[in-house]
Amino acid sequence: MIRPEYLKTLFVPKKPGKNQPPPDWSRPFAILTAHNPGGKIVDLETNTEADKELRRSLSRKSLPKHRVTAVAEDWSHEEKSFAVWGLNHATAAKIGREFRQDAYFWVENGTVHVHSCHTQEKQKVGTWESRLRTFGDKLTRNLYVIQLDPLVRKDSRAFRKKNPNYKADKHCLYVGTTVLTPKERFAQHKTGIRSNRYAKKYGLKLLPELYRDQPILTANNYVEEEKAYAEALRIQGHAVWQN
Repeated sequence: MIRPEYLKTLFVPKKPGKNQPPPDWSRPFAILTAHNPGGKIVDLETNTEADKELRRSLSRKSLPKHRVTAVAEDWSHEEKSFAVWGLNHATAAKIGREFRQDAYFWVENGTVHVHSCHTQEKQKVGTWESRLRTFGDKLTRNLYVIQLDPLVRKDSRAFRKKNPNYKADKHCLYVGTTVLTPKERFAQHKTGIRSNRYAKKYGLKLLPELYRDQPILTANNYVEEEKAYAEALRIQGHAVWQN
């Protein structure tokens, strides 16, 4: 069975160790997992034991392997897997069935297909390059906006210098990103935990209307996206501080 979500799978290969050569992604390989047998979500302990057994099975067969994590497109689901070389489709399907899997992935000539473990059905997923990710791409950071007391402009020359085009009918703001909820991060600012001096002293409240529609950011892009949003608010006439 090929489930629709398989066609949107992303892949995160483990970085090779310091003295370990990188995998040869140019050779055909399968991506196999033992997680969630029968397509049903199971507990972490069960998945961990199944993953260990898959590793042992591949080692007994002397099949070269490399850790790959398969993730949902929105990063809501992850499955530890292995890229495996030196096997054919029949062997890949057999291993998949041994671990009660519906399907396996096959990468050849730079293209990813998903194959049923039980029938001849297969479907194209996309190119290997387009489906590759790092854990730095994981959606983890929320953008938030804090309304500051207008006194911040009177008290801080640096704040005024940063916002020469402030309009009197607009807000003074602090823009940041966090792996916490905006509410939790605002509370940290006010209690002095990794706080910004303006957010701590002049922070009045969160302004959800200015950030609720903003996308969740990643470790790879949050810095530039945070800066870009702060600048967009400045263009609107707000006075903004962003670290």
